Amino acid sequence: MSAPIGAVYEFNQPGEAIEIFRGTISGLAPGDVTGSVKLCWTPGPTIEWSVDPGTPPFFVNRNDEISMTLHRADGDVPFKGFARGIEGGWSNGATFGSDQAPLNRIVAHWFNLPNWHGQQVLEDTPPEGGKRSWRGRSVIIAGDWTVTTDVRPDHSSVWDELHLRDVYVMTHVMEIRRTDGTGFTAADAEPLLTALHVGVSFALGRWAAPMLPVGQDSSGTTLWEDWRPALCDAARRPSPGWWYEQDHDVLSDFLKLVVVAFSDPDIRIRLRMQMGFAIVATGDKGFVEQRITAGFSGLEHLMWQNLVLGGTLTRDQYRVAQAANSLRSVLAAAQIPIQIDASLLPALDSLATEKNLVGPEALTWVRNRLMHPDDRTPDVYQRVGLLRDTWTCTRYYLTLLILHSVGFSGSLRDLRSLSGMASDTQPVPWV
Repeated sequence: MSAPIGAVYEFNQPGEAIEIFRGTISGLAPGDVTGSVKLCWTPGPTIEWSVDPGTPPFFVNRNDEISMTLHRADGDVPFKGFARGIEGGWSNGATFGSDQAPLNRIVAHWFNLPNWHGQQVLEDTPPEGGKRSWRGRSVIIAGDWTVTTDVRPDHSSVWDELHLRDVYVMTHVMEIRRTDGTGFTAADAEPLLTALHVGVSFALGRWAAPMLPVGQDSSGTTLWEDWRPALCDAARRPSPGWWYEQDHDVLSDFLKLVVVAFSDPDIRIRLRMQMGFAIVATGDKGFVEQRITAGFSGLEHLMWQNLVLGGTLTRDQYRVAQAANSLRSVLAAAQIPIQIDASLLPALDSLATEKNLVGPEALTWVRNRLMHPDDRTPDVYQRVGLLRDTWTCTRYYLTLLILHSVGFSGSLRDLRSLSGMASDTQPVPWV
């Protein structure tokens, strides 16, 4: 058994703000005032600062950014924010220390992850006394990094009734170290943190985030911190993405590939964009037309990458090529079937049969009538279920192409389906 990673900030209850500073603040009045800074959820992650009741409201009518100083036990730090009223305001966050400082480890706090854990057992002493143990540690060795993630012991209780309200809750604590034990900087770790944030969110089909990272040296002294809020959606069970949340090995294998891919700056830029499109296209927010167009933007990004940057077509050839032919080409190269499964996509199959089309042509037919409306556009809406099938097929193609691009060879949920068991998975088609 192992002791859990010590969180720098305490686990919150669902929706509860996390206090990241409490003490005296300069810059709001002629003298110091007492106040706090919190990570709040209004409605998404935001940094809020406040002053205690009775503080003179010298700052209230200021419309410009306010430069404050937070007096902490380990030293004063600068902090900038904006006023909202006599009680305080908000901030875009802040970073403290140098991103070039030599670190031994970074501790970060994950929000809205499902019960992702490994086989290692953790044990601690709860406030009420006694001992408790739980299976809660996952360890991933990816590239030059070792990433250890511990789930909170009461995860199942804070994960209840997610369908009743939007929940933001700290679910895991993560520690990052160099596998060989050497030092590193926050700048060195930035691609890794980005890979984990985007990669896990892509797997879930919604944004989950590691936030409030703290960099420490071998003596435990804090040399760097980041209080900037990150993209994070309300937790959902089950998540809409391709990953089955109890298959921890699949996620570990995928993240190893993503971490290596994100270490290349050029690949990181492209992959982050594509995964971002896929997250929007996979979820259930907004109009279905928005999800379709976001998915097609991701597909076009991949088509340009694979065909033009890959040397198959010149820029001029790509511009005059039909989108359906380009999509057919990249799907074939990845060994992704282009025939429509009538049992999963009945409306799309009906359209394809009527017009003698296959998957890429059918999707493009719908997309063109949405993006270039004319007297043919109403036909899309008159076919019951066609928009739904186009959406699920688009996210299915986009997800598979992204997974193929990083060399993934595991299993996933079929994103063409909106029913069935969450545990229903299948191997990727190119295996």
